[in-house]
Amino acid sequence: MPVYKLDPIWGKEGHGDWQFSTLAPTPVWVRADDPEQARHKIHLATRTELISAEGIKAPWINAQLVKCIEDTSFDVPSDVAFLANGKITIKL
Repeated sequence: MPVYKLDPIWGKEGHGDWQFSTLAPTPVWVRADDPEQARHKIHLATRTELISAEGIKAPWINAQLVKCIEDTSFDVPSDVAFLANGKITIKL
């Protein structure tokens, strides 16, 4: 299973959808079957209970806010995600 890097797009850090994530816009590495699953894993691990008038917002699954590419920089276990260049982990 490959590792994917979810990388918030520069200049989009102030987008209102980020209030719906407990994790600020920062690069994240996660092991997943494909980019869609990688996005979904981080969304589930970081979503807030806030709901906007338009419904649930999800910055990590929004390709306009976050790039998702395969990246072999880290060997990430399947039950965590790496932040801050692997120095911090979040349980999935």
